[in-house]
Amino acid sequence: MKKLLVPAMLGLFVHAGATAAAAPVQSQASYEAAITNMSTSPAYVLVEVGDSGNAAPRPVCTTANFLLGAIHREYGLGYAPAESEKALQIARQHADHVFRFQRQAALDNVGVQYTEADLAAARALLAPLADGELKARFSSLYAKARLPTQGYATDALACALIERGFSPRMADRSGQVFIGG
Repeated sequence: MKKLLVPAMLGLFVHAGATAAAAPVQSQASYEAAITNMSTSPAYVLVEVGDSGNAAPRPVCTTANFLLGAIHREYGLGYAPAESEKALQIARQHADHVFRFQRQAALDNVGVQYTEADLAAARALLAPLADGELKARFSSLYAKARLPTQGYATDALACALIERGFSPRMADRSGQVFIGG
């Protein structure tokens, strides 16, 4: 899936002076499962990302492989097995899910792909559904009762699902969001 970087949004979320959340919303177990998932269907993480300046880190929902790619870029790591393991160790060391990157390439790799309006729309779409119904509608890409998610920002849907306690993933071929099992 092609990532489109919106520099203005990146600036808004990375350089804004707003206060970041005190604790991660995503459970540590879900975060660990996401960063260790090496399938072609990447799992999403909810992390806080900031630059090395004084601005407070901002919440970002992205796939774990993009977070790990940012770590590779920040630390100048290659992709040999030992270097990939080092990136994974660094991700694990951030139990608070807060990352401060100095290199623009790292920041670009986890750039925000949705607006606050996209996130609000995703939350509104999911709000009326009980957890069981929500899981049933997102747990299979082939469910007959799937939610009409066309036109919704994928990363925003994933973020809204994480906020509800789910562990969403991106389908490797279609890019659709689903809840992995």
